[in-house]
Amino acid sequence: MMCSQCGNDHGDELGELAFRRPDALFALAAAERQSKVRESNDWCVIAGERFFLRALLPLAVAQLNDSYCIGIWVELQPTDFERVCELWRDERQAAEPPFTVRLANSIPTLAETLGLEGLLQLSGPTSRPSVTLAASSHPLAVEQAKGISLHRAHEYSQVFA
Repeated sequence: MMCSQCGNDHGDELGELAFRRPDALFALAAAERQSKVRESNDWCVIAGERFFLRALLPLAVAQLNDSYCIGIWVELQPTDFERVCELWRDERQAAEPPFTVRLANSIPTLAETLGLEGLLQLSGPTSRPSVTLAASSHPLAVEQAKGISLHRAHEYSQVFA
């Protein structure tokens, strides 16, 4: 499909931007990671003091009638992390009120995203929770509120390419 913004053919495949772990993990020395970090592909705990979950940040793409999702990590309060763990396999988890979180990744090409506030909504035991950013003038919050073009989704796809 020819892009109406740049005239390039971006192809049919739209890879999604995803972060392997929260930025705080990579700030630790290798020895500290081994002694202070417990982790899986869904959660990360640093020194028993910082609690992170993997989530999706959806951005509506009008041309697709769908969302482009950025795979991000968010930091939660300890009691909220415990509650999420209690609900992890519960079929009714989506009925739980959302949890206040902060983004735990800096997204290249954007103004600093680390620490942006949002709400984490559980969606079910077989799907990742989603994050809705708090309304603000930050470009990412604006993109989530207003949606993005297919061209912009391709730009995100190329961040780590």
